[in-house]
Amino acid sequence: MSRSRRASPWLLTAALGPAAWAVIACAAPRLASADPCDMETGEVLYIAGPDSMINVLRGIAAELWNEDTKVFYRGYPSCLGTLNIVNNAPTTPDPAEIGTPEAHLVSFWPGDPDAEMQCDLPFDAEDEAEPEILADIVLSDVFPTTCASFPNGLGSVQDFQGPALGFGFIVHPDSSAQSISAEAAYLTYGFGAESNVVSPWTDPTTILHRDPNSGTENIFAKTLGLDVTKWAGTSLNSTSVLLGQVADATGVDVDTTIGGANVSILDKLRDELRLLAYQHYDQTCGYFPDSTLTSFDKRNLRDGHYPIWGVVHILTRVDDGGLPVKDGANRFINLVLGTDEIAGLDPIALEAQSGIIPQCAMNVLRDEDGGPLASTQPLRPCGCYFESLVGDTDCDSCTSSTECPDERPNCSFGFCEF
Repeated sequence: MSRSRRASPWLLTAALGPAAWAVIACAAPRLASADPCDMETGEVLYIAGPDSMINVLRGIAAELWNEDTKVFYRGYPSCLGTLNIVNNAPTTPDPAEIGTPEAHLVSFWPGDPDAEMQCDLPFDAEDEAEPEILADIVLSDVFPTTCASFPNGLGSVQDFQGPALGFGFIVHPDSSAQSISAEAAYLTYGFGAESNVVSPWTDPTTILHRDPNSGTENIFAKTLGLDVTKWAGTSLNSTSVLLGQVADATGVDVDTTIGGANVSILDKLRDELRLLAYQHYDQTCGYFPDSTLTSFDKRNLRDGHYPIWGVVHILTRVDDGGLPVKDGANRFINLVLGTDEIAGLDPIALEAQSGIIPQCAMNVLRDEDGGPLASTQPLRPCGCYFESLVGDTDCDSCTSSTECPDERPNCSFGFCEF
């Protein structure tokens, strides 16, 4: 069991209203066309999934290119990708893109994480499918069981858990709302304007959310206990469109508009959008993911006070011994998890810069989205190092454990940890 981090959640003091909904709060532009992908020379690693850890992915992809492993990446919904890899089905294009130059574009980084290039996957010209090209790795923001029941398990596919990421409810910066409870969110998104009790979110056209294939939507649904297919309000198939509509709200819509998104995206848009404090069921106060409104330490998320979070799941096919069948997939996963190293590549720093949290900085874990939390102590903790990368830490620096105090006896990543 891990020891508790210092108790320093950031609190907003506010009285509960009559309806009990008030809370005490404790990439680069893509090209329109490209040359065919070279999938014949070197080892090819085709990855599909949301861009939750895109900075980590492109950093590793650039280094693997130098090892003669070509990483090709396509943005793809979490649950569709999960179902495809378990069922050995290709990651077919978005129906809205079929017939357009973008339908088969994938990205790659030939030795430089800042030099994204694109190429066209081969496909069947008649139905625009990619029957011979299965994803080697699928990334997902949710557990496979959030997407489907899988009564026979995942077969030859294994789920490797990567960095954690938070999600939050957002409003326009000028909105009068400061916080939201789980009960209020349940009624807002479960019944919308029909509930007629959750002010100011009473207009279904400005109650915004993603679609059932979205990892974000599924995390919120699991956390609140809502059916992901029966959300009220306005469904959007693009996070950028949702964020734009919240940020661009005017007039009465400034108060009636609400949405939700990945916190790593919101961290970069704090001047344009405002995250609401969130009070979960049975909590007596609400929390932000970070310890203060201006910090990026994700301390309340890392210690379990802020409950709306998941992890990036790295799904790949494995052999009978549980090892990825592709050497490149094994190398990629080990680099993400920190069990392999490449000189000059720091995945923890890449994750910190991206607003996601390496597993070694987490003090809690769960085995299902929205499920109960369990305490954990990483074998090589990096919470202090993570904090130093995103702002500041009060941990003592060290070069060996003999320099560390009894209350933080382990020297890890240059800091005294529990």
